[in-house]
Amino acid sequence: MNRQRRLRRTAALLTAAVATVAVLQGCTRLVGGTGTQATVAGADLPVAGDSHGAFDTQVKNALSDVLQFWEATYPKLTGGKSFPPLQGKFYSVDGLTVLKSGKAPAAVAGEKCLAKQLDFIVDNAAYCELDDSVIWDRSPQHLLPVLERTYGPAVVALVFAHEIGHALQARLGTVGDQTPTIDAESQADCAAGAFAAYALAGKAPHFRLTGASINAALDGYLLVRDSTPESPEDISHGNGFDRLSALQDGIDKGAAYCYSSGYFASRNFTERGFSDADRANGGNQTLAQVLDPDDPTKDDQAGGLEFDLNRFWAAAGKSISQTFIPVKFAEADHPKCGAADAASEFGYCPTDNTVYYSQNFAMQAYYSITELVADPHTANITLQGGQPGDFALGELISVGWGMAAQSQFFRASTTTQKALIAAVCYSGAYAANINIADTSKAHPFVLSAPDMDEATSSVLDQVGSAAGFGPRNTSGLDRVKAFLTGYTSGLGAC
Repeated sequence: MNRQRRLRRTAALLTAAVATVAVLQGCTRLVGGTGTQATVAGADLPVAGDSHGAFDTQVKNALSDVLQFWEATYPKLTGGKSFPPLQGKFYSVDGLTVLKSGKAPAAVAGEKCLAKQLDFIVDNAAYCELDDSVIWDRSPQHLLPVLERTYGPAVVALVFAHEIGHALQARLGTVGDQTPTIDAESQADCAAGAFAAYALAGKAPHFRLTGASINAALDGYLLVRDSTPESPEDISHGNGFDRLSALQDGIDKGAAYCYSSGYFASRNFTERGFSDADRANGGNQTLAQVLDPDDPTKDDQAGGLEFDLNRFWAAAGKSISQTFIPVKFAEADHPKCGAADAASEFGYCPTDNTVYYSQNFAMQAYYSITELVADPHTANITLQGGQPGDFALGELISVGWGMAAQSQFFRASTTTQKALIAAVCYSGAYAANINIADTSKAHPFVLSAPDMDEATSSVLDQVGSAAGFGPRNTSGLDRVKAFLTGYTSGLGAC
């Protein structure tokens, strides 16, 4: 964070084999998700190239559940018409074998998108509109199996709910040649959310999503965001915040909303590229700068976040005829009061109007970002944790100021579930206020391209941790929904 430069995250080291796989005309893709697998008989789906291994079994189970969902849901969208089965096949491919051999295995050679561009399937899953088929890379060290091992079986379910979401677009005619890629991908993310709601309701035979498993699923989904675009042409699936926003809308509003005539007009994407200053200097403030609460016009080492939060809340208070007393920011092992749990290392104390943080937890939050790293020769994927994200810590600080606003304006408790949800919602409204491209006199402190993803990651994991504000009987999904509400609808919706 910096008062003169925008926040950013260290760029992911993704190679073209992963991050910038071209989306073929008529071929689209997604990766992400998590959950628990129910103990029922495996799905009996014919798959060309089936390895009959554990991963392909999970894919078949996921496809079976997603197709069952659409068989029940499609008639509700079409006046009673039955869901048209896919005309093409399901295809499983070992992407590493494809890379090494330079050709498609005989069992999958008939898949038309693969025939058009052989390496598109590496570290990928895709719906191919050319032949109404679905194809995926099962290589154990490639993207989907790595995500599945890390985030659980429902990563597979969400991946293929997205892909079948593209098959729905072909059937319903909601996208065309002129539809921006990010719109088409957002609609498929929304469809994945609609399926997630179905699974959360206990209706998916092979997958049982719970509060805990959906948290991990959202972590996985967040990882497969676009890398920061160098040009508008690089924008495809959206940043993590945009993707989870669409997924959340699918969960809340259902498939009818996802495929409604007004869906595309309802989207407001936040993905954008870096400024020259961001690209040149890396963008992240140091940990010390983030934690320095001084007036940045008087202290060159002050990052400016805390000073700007006091600006924002003073203006918010004035709008409701209230006076906001500037909050102090100080280091301590635990908050001196106001914490929901004795283990907390971060929180707001109403007695002395101070947000407290421990140095250890602040460092943990600052270095809490995970990146995908691909081997340039094998396309094997490594999840690289411990990467810096200054606004991951910044989001915690913003939630602390949200607690202060509740206490000052409404004399509300800071220890309840309601307090946490409201404070996260307030932090979303603050993020919207500063998520603009350039600084100005009115906005001397703004976000850079990756900061919304850093905030979303923090809302999922750091905010609700025992050392943070504690879960307080909320899930990551609950907190993300609150953050999205504040961002899209403002303080009044909180």
